[in-house]
Amino acid sequence: MGFFSSEPKVIESPTKDFMGQHLYHLDGIGANLFVYDTCVVIDRTQGGLFNLGNRTYKIIPIKNILAIQVKSTGVTSGFLEFATYGHENTSMKGFDRTNDENNINFNSENSVNTAREIVKYLVPKIC
Repeated sequence: MGFFSSEPKVIESPTKDFMGQHLYHLDGIGANLFVYDTCVVIDRTQGGLFNLGNRTYKIIPIKNILAIQVKSTGVTSGFLEFATYGHENTSMKGFDRTNDENNINFNSENSVNTAREIVKYLVPKIC
């Protein structure tokens, strides 16, 4: 596959070998979100310009998600943020959220629709 190839890039979860196939996938800016039946995986292992030095992934059990905050795209990027026990989300303002480990940033209309589907799936499980 060349640099200007029109073939879609298949992105796999770093947990696929022990968790199986994901239900939803959100391709974000510097991170990917994979949703499974019992947890979400925030994957920063793919790298990229906005993700230098951070080659990690985080598994959050759905039962530990207290709230989901969503901002749709507009003048700035949108985001999907998961509030969990011990998560310091109250002191963050504005662009501080872009580096938050429980946050996925996105900027395409397709990502907005995918985020909406993910929220529709997760809300009944956390409420």
